[in-house]
Order: sequence, then C-alpha cells, then structure tokens
Amino acid sequence: MKFRSLIFCALFVGEAQADLAVEADLAHLARIAEPDEVDRGIARGLAWMVEQQDMETGRFAGQLGNTNTALATMALMAAGHLPGRSEYGEHVRKGILFLAGVAEAEDGYFGNEGNGRMYAHGICSLALSEAYGMMPTDAENRRVKEALLAANRVTFGAQVTDESKGNHFGGWRYQPRPNDADLSVTVWFILTLRSTQNAQLPVPEEVMTRAMDYVRRTWHEERQSYSYQPGNNQSPSMRTAGVVAMLAMGDNEEPALRARHEASMEFLNDFDPLSGRNYFYYQSYYVATAANMIGEAQRESFLPRMERALLSLQNEDGSFKKHRGHDGGVYATAFALLTLSIRYQYLPIYQE
Repeated sequence: MKFRSLIFCALFVGEAQADLAVEADLAHLARIAEPDEVDRGIARGLAWMVEQQDMETGRFAGQLGNTNTALATMALMAAGHLPGRSEYGEHVRKGILFLAGVAEAEDGYFGNEGNGRMYAHGICSLALSEAYGMMPTDAENRRVKEALLAANRVTFGAQVTDESKGNHFGGWRYQPRPNDADLSVTVWFILTLRSTQNAQLPVPEEVMTRAMDYVRRTWHEERQSYSYQPGNNQSPSMRTAGVVAMLAMGDNEEPALRARHEASMEFLNDFDPLSGRNYFYYQSYYVATAANMIGEAQRESFLPRMERALLSLQNEDGSFKKHRGHDGGVYATAFALLTLSIRYQYLPIYQE
C-alpha cells in the first residue's frame, strides 16, 4: 500500500514544518511508487498473517497472544493499514480492541501470559499508543486511551526509582517490580512513553528523565557502544537499541552525542544481517530501525541488505521461518514485516 495518512503530519509535525514535511513525503512516495520485491514480500506476509487472527476476539495465534497481537497490529499499521481506511483496517481495529480488553481485565498489565512479562507489557503498550487517535469512533479511541493510561500506570510503578539501586536506577526489567533494569526491556518503555507524549497524553517528566539517564549509563566508553546493562555486553541489538532510545527522545543535537550514536553503529558496515546468537527478529528490528533513524547514509547502505536477508527467510505461503530465539509463525512474521516496512516510514518511530 502506497499512501501516507496526513494525520501523521497533524499529530507529529509542528505547523511551522508542515510544508517541508509534505514536500519530503511527496519525494519519499515518488521513490517507492513502483512495487518491488520487498513490497511484494510484505503483501504476501500480511495476507498470511491476517489469516492467523481470530476475528471474533481480535487475538492473533500463538502462545504469547498479547505480544503477537501487538506486533501484528503494529506491522499492519507500519504497512499503511488503519481502521476504516484500508483493506486490513478491520484486522487492526479488532486487534487493538482485543488489547484494550486485556488491559481492562488485567488492571493494565499485559505480561500475564507464558513468559511474556514486561517485554509483552512494553510491546502491547506501544501498540496502543501508536493506535490511539486512529480508531474510527470516539468511543473506541476513548477505550484505547483508558487502556493505555492503565498500562502506563503499571509502567510507572515498575520503574526503578530507588537511587540506592545504583546503575539500575531509572530502568525497567523482566517483572513489574522496581528491583533491577536492563536496556533490552527499558527501550520498549522509552518508545511507548515517547509515543504517549506525542499523543499529548500525560507522562511525568521525572519518569523520562530517569529513563534517559539509565540509557546514558549503558554507554561503554572503551568499546564505544551501548550495552545490555552498564558495563555489560555489547550485542548488535543493544548497540542499536540504545541509539533508537536516544534518537526517539531527540538526544542527537550535540556533535559529541551524534558521534557516540554513529560509533555504536559502525559495526553495521561489515555486519551480516543473518547473524545473531539468540533473538534474530528482535535484533533485526532494532538494527534496521536505528539505521533508518540515524540518517540517509545508513538507511541507504544497510536497509537493502537487511531486506534481502529477511526475504531469504520467507516461506512460499508468506510466513517467515523461525531463525533464532522465540517462535516462528505470527511472532517471526510480524517482526519481519515491521522491519521490512521501515522503508515506508508510516509509523513515527521510523522517522528521523
């Protein structure tokens, strides 16, 4: 699908920049006007993925139904599908309302399934925040808003706010308890809360300040990269997740900060996109998102390699093979489609 809803401009671009944004969008649309192999791969993947949804409940298949539903609805939105506006709009609407129902039943927490925990909570919260304002009726938008606010209350309560926790201060981890933290979990909440702010819903400033301080502490000066925890390992996913978190918060103005982000991503110049020790699709999402967000050079040099690698894992039916970590099926396919759809830049997270 090749269109860009003007509502994104209204919500996420200031009036003074609107004309420039429209010009940039028109140029972007001209570049992607002709369908290519990636577009066709996305279309096949979406067609398979929506068949895995229970249209009575809105839930997508898999043990981690909350997580899969959130990933799938975001993949649909990333490919340009919105409720009431496109071929798969009803699938988005049903999926988001399923998540709203989970929030209502679970006091805002999405991690009470399998081993989802705070990963599930962050991913589901992000899906709600991206969908808020896009639902076809005021009543449904209010329901999404209340679900998101309930989810954020859980998020606020799970942040480490005790300074005696040292390097864990300001972050989040696996359980909804403020005991310790890592970047892998924390980045989902930074993205969600930034998206919440973009939707002009309340987020205490001290929550964001603590979170950004935590990400800054994961920077490893000697190795010139962001890490899983302060002083810990520097995997490709963590190198780039740190960049995504910082850029989402606009922390890129000073030359020294931009140099830091670029240093953390230098490995991409020689990186095999099919590599990855454990969580391949998670890793692919972050390395590609960071490459897109940091600017034209990495976007043009790395994303095509990432796209070719992902398409090599697509099955004939449109789904994506399990690679390393977690499941195949909806999980792998939704993450792959999210990553492939970065080229469209429909979701705010994919924009510079």
